[in-house]
Amino acid sequence: MRSSGDILLISCYELGHQPFHLASLQTMLHQAGYFPVPVDTAVETLTDETVKKARFVGVSVPMHTALRLGEQLAKRVRSLNPSAHICFYGLYASLNADYLLQDCADSTIGGEYEIPLLNLIANLESDRATSIPGVSIRQQMSIPWIQHTGFVVPERNQLPPPNRYARLELNGEQVLAGYT
Repeated sequence: MRSSGDILLISCYELGHQPFHLASLQTMLHQAGYFPVPVDTAVETLTDETVKKARFVGVSVPMHTALRLGEQLAKRVRSLNPSAHICFYGLYASLNADYLLQDCADSTIGGEYEIPLLNLIANLESDRATSIPGVSIRQQMSIPWIQHTGFVVPERNQLPPPNRYARLELNGEQVLAGYT
């Protein structure tokens, strides 16, 4: 899992903004020695080659629209790469875990997802089949992980530049817009 592309992080929709849920997780994965490939499908194309290379696919679902789009993408991933582990993470992952785990996801993580996701990847990498707090699988549901994860500076260099995202019209001029 330590080669570039073994871990694929997908954002489907984050209200027209550069996805923080990919950028922050990418930092944590890099710090742990992994080289994830982030793809924001709202503004860039997810190629079949990228999907086929991945061993772990994390789908960020911070809201309902992202969940619906992510579900469609997960079905595409499953058809192109049946052996990839598909994990939905974010607020809507735990809220919809029962549904997602029926036939779409291998695991779901809600709440503060970073530490459980890192633990899940480490387990998959070492072929351990141990229970991970915060990670739900078909055979075992888990409550969301709520232990605060320390802030890391998000890595945005592999994401599309801010000028590909939403703008605010202010006095007839469009300016870059951010959010918190």
